[in-house]
Amino acid sequence: MQLLIKTILRYKLLFLAIVLVCTLFAIILLPQLRLNSEYINLLPPKPEHLEISEDVLSTTTQDSKDVYCLFEGNAIFSMQALNALQGVLAELEAIEGLRPPLSALSFITFQKKGTRLASIALNPNKNNEPFTEESAALFAQRLRTDRIARGLLSTEDGHSLLIQLSFQPDTEYSNEIFDAIAHTLDRLRAYGSISLVGTPLFEERVQQYLTYDLERLLLLCLLVIVLMFFLAFRSKRAVIIPLSLSVIALLWTLAVMVLLDYELTVVNIIVPSMVLILGSSYAIHILSEYFQTIKADNTMEEKEERIILAVGRISKTIFGASLTTIVGFLSLVLCELQAFRELGLAVSIGISFCALLSLIYIPSLLAILPNPKQQHLHRFTHGRISKTLHQCSIAFVRAWPIALVLMVLLIIGFIAVRNDVKLDTDYLTYFPKDDPLIQRSVAFAKKIGGSDPHYITLTAPDNEQDYFYKPEVLKQVFAFESHLLATNEDITHLFSFPRYTAALNEIYQGTYGIPDTPGLILMLSRLLKVASAQFETPMLSSLIRDDGARITITVRSYDSRYQSWESLESVRNLQASIQEGVHLLPEGITIDDWGVGVDALRMGNTIKADQDRSLIISLILVFLLVAVQFRSPLMGLLALIPTMTGIMGNYVFMYLFSIPFDVVTVIFASITIGVGVDAAIHFLIRFKLRQKEHPNLEYAVLLSQTLEETGRPIILSTVSLIAGLLMLLFASFIPVKYFGLLLSFALLVTTVATLFILPALMMAMERIRSRVQS
Repeated sequence: MQLLIKTILRYKLLFLAIVLVCTLFAIILLPQLRLNSEYINLLPPKPEHLEISEDVLSTTTQDSKDVYCLFEGNAIFSMQALNALQGVLAELEAIEGLRPPLSALSFITFQKKGTRLASIALNPNKNNEPFTEESAALFAQRLRTDRIARGLLSTEDGHSLLIQLSFQPDTEYSNEIFDAIAHTLDRLRAYGSISLVGTPLFEERVQQYLTYDLERLLLLCLLVIVLMFFLAFRSKRAVIIPLSLSVIALLWTLAVMVLLDYELTVVNIIVPSMVLILGSSYAIHILSEYFQTIKADNTMEEKEERIILAVGRISKTIFGASLTTIVGFLSLVLCELQAFRELGLAVSIGISFCALLSLIYIPSLLAILPNPKQQHLHRFTHGRISKTLHQCSIAFVRAWPIALVLMVLLIIGFIAVRNDVKLDTDYLTYFPKDDPLIQRSVAFAKKIGGSDPHYITLTAPDNEQDYFYKPEVLKQVFAFESHLLATNEDITHLFSFPRYTAALNEIYQGTYGIPDTPGLILMLSRLLKVASAQFETPMLSSLIRDDGARITITVRSYDSRYQSWESLESVRNLQASIQEGVHLLPEGITIDDWGVGVDALRMGNTIKADQDRSLIISLILVFLLVAVQFRSPLMGLLALIPTMTGIMGNYVFMYLFSIPFDVVTVIFASITIGVGVDAAIHFLIRFKLRQKEHPNLEYAVLLSQTLEETGRPIILSTVSLIAGLLMLLFASFIPVKYFGLLLSFALLVTTVATLFILPALMMAMERIRSRVQS
């Protein structure tokens, strides 16, 4: 290593020029980095569900891309309000990229005329004629008595109106379109309140948050780096060097993400912050070693010799620390979620750049810059921190029994709560609670259900044609649906072919139920096709396939317990109701329940499995790396003790403060192993080196001296990491906030364990070894 450092210092200007060229190239690529606001389909749906979605909804995505407007108030059925609504709908239809709006004013229903059913519009006016008081009252009366439209295009009580806005294929959502929609709908506010919700609005809000967070978090992390290094070293070079190293490594990392066609998402938005924060810690180790070695009056040759000595001594620590950190993040590459794989690889690449620059860029800069001033060196080696560390190092070694007792208590606490930490993949909880869009969405779901329904698709045995036109089959499905409504209080609306048929039968025969004759069912199904042909949305056409071999039940839900439209528990309850009611269905029917809620539940199970898998892999790999580095399996196990302490402490912390696992926090354990083991590696390397240099010193003295020597860089790097990670608390997304908090707490516990519990365990082992030998 010293030969490599000598070569670097000999050609320092060349290496700095190479770094500059690579950085300029990265800056050129940077504008191509894209933000991806997709937040629902982090885990691609199952292929069979995509096939069903394409068949039923004519789309390959299960989340609705529609925007919904709820118009409510005491005056919305007045003549003036309905005339304003009629004009607004015409203006919305004229907006480029929008399909004709679907509303109660355009909905087709049926009425009995003699011996037949005739289609009529809920709107009694023809050709958009103005409403009169009589026609307005008639429209309100028709809506409230129509079983099909009520609950579908209004609230169940018929006192609020729903407008569904669908986009033309390949329409790009933009603020301009949403502003045009909002501006047009504002005309209705004179007669009632307007609530706009829907997936496109969430994605646009995510885009805003990602842009805002990227700028804000980077700035805060940079400020923390500047502040921490200035307080630690009180030297300009100690600020400029790590700051420039972190920025260069970040630019290179983002450039590689562009080349790999990665995008910044709600998961890997933490990549830039992680590279900045983790990269600065390597600079701390090198600068600490440099300040302990260099003298203010050293000549140029002496300074280069000191740099070679300092970097050579610390290079093993940096190599081991960076390698274990990379392994911790690379374990995410084996996850099923693509977002986790991209995060793991991107941060691993960034850490590699940080370690490389630490061994090339920092020595080159130190060789060019003038020597530190004597007062800076004296403050570093004889300041308050050094004196405090000297006293603490002695006290920590003497108090080793207390440390072991605390470790045992932590293990007991972890075992008691490890299965009680909840998992949350409800994306509504990821946004700030005071966000107006979240508040509107919860209020909307409470009144009419969520905008992303839960679908239950029933397929006939062997895809038998006209199967669901049989009266006995439809009656069984109708009973199954009644069971779902009776056993699941979360359901706000259920829409299906049997329910549609029963409603038409009520109009025709006066009885709400399935007709007894196939001919009548076929006649009613033809009326459904007539009505569905009036719309450009699959709302009605999705109820039954043309060949009669497949029907789909659409369920909208609201979970009052969690103030959400479909929590994971709500999905589980609905699936339990489905299983309980399977016996009501004909034998041989295939049941597929799918949708955003089902995918969220599957994603919850997937990220939990991903966490367990990546945790085990990172533990094994880190153990092997440390064991090989020290040529001792015991050292590999000892290095993992502080990390495992940090993970166990985090479980207790999450339980006490009701912090759930989610799409970001679930990966903290694997990352903690990679990042938290750095301090232990540094401590163990210096302990073995000191033991080799002073074989006759007492074991307790060796531990105390090692603590005093390594305490400062370990504490400084940890404080720097924690201070940077705590800046994630200023993020917009709750999971990112939790991630910063949890990893900060884990590193705090890990550092305490490195400086307190690890020496205590080593002391206890030495006592046991001595007694055995004696």
